[in-house]
Amino acid sequence: MKTIYIAEDLPLQVALLRAAFEEEKKYRVEFFSDGLELYLAVQESPPDLLVLDIIMPSLSGLAIARLLKFHDKFSRIPILVMSSITEADILEKATKAGADAFLPKPFDTNELLSRVESLLSQT
Repeated sequence: MKTIYIAEDLPLQVALLRAAFEEEKKYRVEFFSDGLELYLAVQESPPDLLVLDIIMPSLSGLAIARLLKFHDKFSRIPILVMSSITEADILEKATKAGADAFLPKPFDTNELLSRVESLLSQT
């Protein structure tokens, strides 16, 4: 069973993500409401995939991506960045930080699961 760590601090988004993944039953999903907590958890037990919200307490999703992608031990963990930020260059910023994929919020559940499957199949 593949493990996914999700950084999301908004309870509504957590509920939506939890519902999307509960239907699948093939992933072990852990949620983190603080970026630093997620980063430390990755150090202890690296997941198969990260789903990161950009705006997070303590450490942003982009900062987490940068820290992990440029560390040999964690650079191969695929990262899906999700955000409601609508800046024109947000995709470029996410890619430069090390994101392997980007999904705007609000997200479509089928699109989310399709991106997750695609990223996990590349590992």
